[in-house]
Amino acid sequence: MNKQFKEKAFGIFAILTIACLGVAIVSSQKFGAAKEDLNEERYQRMVAEEKLEKAKGKSRVLETKTEQMQKDLDQLNALLKKDQGAIADLKMELEKTTRLGQILQNELKKALVADKSTSKTR
Repeated sequence: MNKQFKEKAFGIFAILTIACLGVAIVSSQKFGAAKEDLNEERYQRMVAEEKLEKAKGKSRVLETKTEQMQKDLDQLNALLKKDQGAIADLKMELEKTTRLGQILQNELKKALVADKSTSKTR
């Protein structure tokens, strides 16, 4: 009986060993697949971070360009206001000159009329 018991025990241990070996192989495969998934996720994260850094860099460049364009626009607006002020001043001067011209023409006409009337009386 001792021999039968040893054979049964050996058989049970052999089956248990094979089962444990099977569990170890399956676990190893699952671990390998999980490790691959983890590596893939890390790779995807690195790629996403690189894209994010590139996008941030482009954003900074665009912000700098926007600030420069805003400064240029402010300078152009200041020049435009200055030019508009100069145009308004020129319009006022033109109106004054036109009025003075009309007054001078009227004075000249009066002087000519007065000169003709004094010439006729002589």
